[in-house]
Amino acid sequence: GGTVGDIESMIFLEALRQFQFSVGRENILFVHVSLVPVLGTVGEQKTKPTQHSVKELRALGLSADLIVCRSSELLSESTKQKISLFCHVDASHIISVHDVSNIYHVPLILVK
Repeated sequence: GGTVGDIESMIFLEALRQFQFSVGRENILFVHVSLVPVLGTVGEQKTKPTQHSVKELRALGLSADLIVCRSSELLSESTKQKISLFCHVDASHIISVHDVSNIYHVPLILVK
């Protein structure tokens, strides 16, 4: 957890970077959780924060296998494609987790 770039989390990110070489890249899965804000009355989904955080992690030697996108609404297919294109992650590996009325509904979303 935390924010990419915070000095407090750097030791953990470096530990993960080294760990992937210890166990082999095929034996570890990196899941990146990111906020996709929805702005204005138009409801435009902004992908730049996700693109930026993925870029920062790649600069540190960590590449996401899955990207879980938190948003107030379900991600549109075009938003998934845009994240896929700029983050070098297959669109099928981008998971939308939108706001729900109860935290216990999240596992039900993930099953779909």
